[in-house]
Amino acid sequence: MLSRLPDEALFPVGDMLVEVGVCLGIGLAAAATAVRYAPGRQAAMAAVVVQLALVLATILLPPEVRLWPPTCGFGHWDEAHRFWLFALPVPYLWLIVSGRDLR
Repeated sequence: MLSRLPDEALFPVGDMLVEVGVCLGIGLAAAATAVRYAPGRQAAMAAVVVQLALVLATILLPPEVRLWPPTCGFGHWDEAHRFWLFALPVPYLWLIVSGRDLR
């Protein structure tokens, strides 16, 4: 399947950066949490598993709430990116909490 932007539409760089920010934050927060319980590579693998599980879970959502619309201007693009924007601080708060000193 080939997806294209509508005519006269600009590539949604801001929307894509918000998605990247959420995904990057989840990976970092999962790794920071896993490091507390497992050393080295095991912690890195735990972060990969968390990231993969969350992406797969969002792909399996019904079309009405799909978080990965095919392209800008089609489907529920605006609603999905409002969710991404709302979710942006969550992984970074998780990262801050997981990086606290245990004392």
